[in-house]
Amino acid sequence: MKLSLFTIALLVAPQLAHAQSCDAVADRLASTPSDGLARLYGDLLACSKPVAEARFSDFVRKAQTTDDLVTLALVAIDAQSYLPVWSMLDHVREYSQRDEVAAGVGAACPEHPGVVNFLQGAYFGLKNTEFGRWDPALSGCSSDALATWIDATAAAPPTSSYDEKYNTMLTALVIRRGPDALPVLKRAAVEAATKGGPFNVIIEKMNDAVQPRELGADITPENRKRLETELVTIAGSVAPEQAAMIADRLYNAGAESAAAGLLPYVYPGKVQANGGLLYGVAAIEACGNEAVIHYRSVSEPARRWSILNDVAAPARAVKARLKCTPEGEWPVIATNEPISSDADLYPWVTELQQVWENKGNAVKSKQEAAVALP
Repeated sequence: MKLSLFTIALLVAPQLAHAQSCDAVADRLASTPSDGLARLYGDLLACSKPVAEARFSDFVRKAQTTDDLVTLALVAIDAQSYLPVWSMLDHVREYSQRDEVAAGVGAACPEHPGVVNFLQGAYFGLKNTEFGRWDPALSGCSSDALATWIDATAAAPPTSSYDEKYNTMLTALVIRRGPDALPVLKRAAVEAATKGGPFNVIIEKMNDAVQPRELGADITPENRKRLETELVTIAGSVAPEQAAMIADRLYNAGAESAAAGLLPYVYPGKVQANGGLLYGVAAIEACGNEAVIHYRSVSEPARRWSILNDVAAPARAVKARLKCTPEGEWPVIATNEPISSDADLYPWVTELQQVWENKGNAVKSKQEAAVALP
């Protein structure tokens, strides 16, 4: 059935009239003071949600104070009009206000449950930088529902080595929970390690989680121990190269004993039957263009990051082979990493011989009795 132009006009006319009346509501924006913008926007939403969303950025630019901007955003969020609010921070004239507005929206979530849905939608609907601008809202919203969602999202990392939106979630988790974020971050780290996710970023966030909020304060011994314990647990569940990164981090943080305890995870193929590690050590007797490499294997129960301090004296305590007397103490060298067996000593000693021959020495080698460190 074909409709006449007159019939079509009759159908369209009420819609056009309604749109024109909503435009008239929107036109009141020019004469509305900043503290009345939220009320006017509520009227416009009630009249026409599409018109209101199309004009939202105009309201944002008209607002003068942070409170007015927050109230305006909450009116839209309560009406489930999320799309224009997601991008509103781009239209806030004062750059310094952006964090304040985001924080204000987050702080209002107990009285405005829609803020949780708004932030969840932002995670999926916004690009990296746009979502990052709402970080203060994520950190400041005290909703249990949001906390549960942040935990679950953080514990399920992406498959890429860096994801800016996920990093924003981790930042919010750390700010919200401090050291109590460690168990969630531990699960995230193990998960990321298995699928190529942002493992290094998560480990860095674990360190951030135990940092004190007070400027100049030190990490408490309790929190330092909590971090070490969680890192050691992670190292036992990840690949050797990732365990090595954790071990290096612990060592550089002064936790040498904890770092040394991870060496069996770093070198799983070189752990001995007794659970310890095996190294090569050599003391170089050199004088008069001659050199003797006194080498041996050293077993160590994975308690030392470096064995040199403990093996230097026994390495030198052997019978001299040269007729001349070397000046000073004999240099002592250890393998850079554990060895699998005594068989690995020989190529290492061959390399040492070449080094000392290149210095113009006639070089011999002598295998000495093995040493076991307690």
